[in-house]
Amino acid sequence: MQAAEAAKERRYVGVKETVLYGVANGGQVIGYNLIRSQLTFYLVTVFGIPSEAVTLMVFVLGLWDAFNDPLMGSIVDRTRTRYGKLRPYLLFVPIPLGIATVVFFGGAEFLSGVESTMAKIVYMWITYFVWEFFYTIGDIPFWGLSAAISPSPGDRSRCITSARFLSSIIGGVVGIAIPIFIDLSTAGTIGWDLKQVFLFMGTLAATVGMLLFFLGGLKTRERAVQSADEPKLLDCFRFLFKNKPLLLIVLSNILGTVGGIADVFTQYYYKLSLGIASLSILAGIPGTVMGFFAYLLIPWFEKRWTSKQIVIRIALIKAIVTTIIFFLGFRNYTDPRIIVPLLSLQGFFTSAVSSISMVVPTKMVGDTVDYMEWKTGERNEGMTFSLLTFISKLTGSLSTGIATLIIPFIGLQEVGADMVLVETSGVNTRLWLWALVTMIPQVLSLISLIPYAFYDLDGEKLKRIQADIREHREKLSKEMTAQHTQEEANG
Repeated sequence: MQAAEAAKERRYVGVKETVLYGVANGGQVIGYNLIRSQLTFYLVTVFGIPSEAVTLMVFVLGLWDAFNDPLMGSIVDRTRTRYGKLRPYLLFVPIPLGIATVVFFGGAEFLSGVESTMAKIVYMWITYFVWEFFYTIGDIPFWGLSAAISPSPGDRSRCITSARFLSSIIGGVVGIAIPIFIDLSTAGTIGWDLKQVFLFMGTLAATVGMLLFFLGGLKTRERAVQSADEPKLLDCFRFLFKNKPLLLIVLSNILGTVGGIADVFTQYYYKLSLGIASLSILAGIPGTVMGFFAYLLIPWFEKRWTSKQIVIRIALIKAIVTTIIFFLGFRNYTDPRIIVPLLSLQGFFTSAVSSISMVVPTKMVGDTVDYMEWKTGERNEGMTFSLLTFISKLTGSLSTGIATLIIPFIGLQEVGADMVLVETSGVNTRLWLWALVTMIPQVLSLISLIPYAFYDLDGEKLKRIQADIREHREKLSKEMTAQHTQEEANG
């Protein structure tokens, strides 16, 4: 019993590797955060592409992801090299991903003299497709590594926490820099127009991101024992659809897609309703500080609540807090003196729980990898985490598409190369923007809790499964060691 407990608590991943895994994720998400938060603003307002064309692209390429991500996951699961099955991709992808980021955000500047809307649309489709392609090649192995980096659940939790925490710091630079540069450009202080601002940000994100992301392949190890045989392609897909807990997590995330539309409308709200884009930085300070602190609370929560309980309570807290904030600012949603403190308060509470929700659901996905190992004898990090990355990109694309589709109905209108607020009869655009950055997304996201009514990979059941697979891994490791020793003796 003591030996089993010692094995259970053994730490395989040191502090340095844990930190560098997090730093690598920070490098990866710099470009992703730029895409996720600025896609609509950049393409519609800066590049001058019609919102309908952006919506169509986001929708179609979102469908492409439905095939692309699981296919990449199956390729990863069938990879066998002396470096592992995940790390080789992390050593390859940073350079092409960085180049793709520059090319995408340089489009408005590169085509500044082009009047053809069709040429801009074609450029948008090609460059976004290429960026998404290379992002997939890196993202699936990276998060698969969070389950393969150690057989210890404690190690995995620490690595995921490091990845989420450090990426929020490194990747958060985008959210600070963009509003500042937009205001400086609008005021004529820096002598750059918005096209040049986004080219600069894309180049900066690509350069820094490429160097940091490379550490994910260079400074980590894969420790979870893999089967010696490569699974067949169809086996990867078959195992995936036997993974009921994973499919429930996927469904929950898809149902919660609408929660992401707040990110799209935040830029418009500060710029058009409050008049100063960089006020978002001031309002975001309390949330940023609390968000960092909240990562330290994760072990405390995990000791008291199961992962399922944590996810449910986080969603409820977000909905309650944002609803209260909406009604507190209902009559003063254009007054920065009132709104900035209110949004600071909202950020304080929601960032705290969001930091936790960045770690716990990812850890739950790792639990489903163990579940399938227990059920089938195979580990499918590639296929499993391909769904995690697919969810992230699909929900991001859908939320961007939904938000872009909403734009003309709430009184926002493209005029030349800018987005303006148009007062029309029966539509209070500023009130709609206020609701869309506070209450509406989080309240509608409560439907994402429905699948968790059927989720049971939690509590004592999960502990029993983890105990069983620890024994299985030890047996498999001994068999592989004995086989290797015999081969050397015969060699």
